[in-house]
Amino acid sequence: MSLAADSCEGFGSLDRQTSVPALKGLPLLGLAPALRRDPLRFFTRVAAEHGGAVWLHLGPDRVLMLNDPAMIRHVLQDNRTNYVKSRFYDMMRPVLGEGIFLAEGEDWLGQRKTALRSFQGCQLRRMTAAMQDAVDDMVLRWQGPAARGAALDVVPEMMRLTLDILMRTLFSVRLDGEHEEVFHAMTLVLRDAERRIWSPLQMPRWLPTRRKRAVAQALATLDRFVYGMIAERRAASADATDGQSTGDADLLDLLLAAQGEGTDRRLRDQVLSMILAGHETTANALAWCWYLLSLHPESLRRVQAEAESLPAGRPPAFAELSALAYTRCVFDEALRLYPPLWTFSRTAVDGDEIAGLPVEAGTNVMLNMFAVHRRPELWDNPEGFDPARFDPETGDPRRRFAYFPFSDGPRSCLGERFAVLESLVAIATVARRFDLQLLPGQAVKPEPMITLRPQGLKMRLVARAA
Repeated sequence: MSLAADSCEGFGSLDRQTSVPALKGLPLLGLAPALRRDPLRFFTRVAAEHGGAVWLHLGPDRVLMLNDPAMIRHVLQDNRTNYVKSRFYDMMRPVLGEGIFLAEGEDWLGQRKTALRSFQGCQLRRMTAAMQDAVDDMVLRWQGPAARGAALDVVPEMMRLTLDILMRTLFSVRLDGEHEEVFHAMTLVLRDAERRIWSPLQMPRWLPTRRKRAVAQALATLDRFVYGMIAERRAASADATDGQSTGDADLLDLLLAAQGEGTDRRLRDQVLSMILAGHETTANALAWCWYLLSLHPESLRRVQAEAESLPAGRPPAFAELSALAYTRCVFDEALRLYPPLWTFSRTAVDGDEIAGLPVEAGTNVMLNMFAVHRRPELWDNPEGFDPARFDPETGDPRRRFAYFPFSDGPRSCLGERFAVLESLVAIATVARRFDLQLLPGQAVKPEPMITLRPQGLKMRLVARAA
């Protein structure tokens, strides 16, 4: 059955100007009702059935969805300066403001240069020990539940871990009890933003509703957390007798030093952008790894064998983590199937041509990783779990721009190596100590917010023999 048959007559046609399939849907509402019912299924089927490019009518908006790697490369790399964040990102402005995630041009470049100093190789080596300490604290916390054979809600546990790692390594802060408050606040604002992005009709901002009050309270929680951290650092810096060397400066020190005439609100935006990008996405990736490994015990055994091959009695050194080659393949395959940031969009500043396709100025272009990562034309057995496809010796080398979970080009995620490193440390340490077993009868589903979280992922924690 085609996608058109699921929706309404007159659903599809060819765009007269570009000869590209145009999917229109219902009058006024367009495809928005079909999309909101199941966004992941919708986009996956559009990419599978309509090829490299397709026009989508989403309420009052017309969006060009690109599913071809060469077209994606054009937007992200070849003519990248012509494509800026689309207005759909306005829904995230109350959360991220002028932070690096939404910044453009010289503002973005300046923020990236400042933050990049915290993600250089020498800094990552230094951070490995702090990452390991955070994972070890989680392992210690899990010993009681494991002894009882208790079940864990994996997503909050991974959120707590990655937030703890990020705060220790980038901001030199140890979390106490704030993680639950931050987790629930972040969940609420992300769900609200995603709901408004795909809604064809927006409620007036001035209209008071229960949901808006809840979002305002969540934003206030995040503000207290970030502003409190900034105030504490300023107080500590004022009390310090010796200046901190540049080599010892963490990301918060670098952002404070680069603040100049910027406001504290702008500094808050920069910090919160790093917190969202640095813990929410990696936590989801780790949660999906545990889910997939529980379904594929042969892969789990290989991951455990790699972990046990590391030196015993001490944390692995930075260089030793390169031995976790298969574990890295598992992580990459989890990102293919469930990319934490699963879709994004750009707007053409000037007219352009993408692989012969004319694009007018102002056109909204969508790049949907979830759908592209599952296109049968690009991947063998696209719905299957196959870590070997990422083996550098035997895998398919043509995957760039067909695989872009961290985006690609100059605006690719600057924390990619950080995320991979902390994930390898976490997977190896946990796999060595525990089996995470999926509880029977669960229907684990991805929740497509701004990020892609697994819903209903509860697993039994079983300690492994030493």
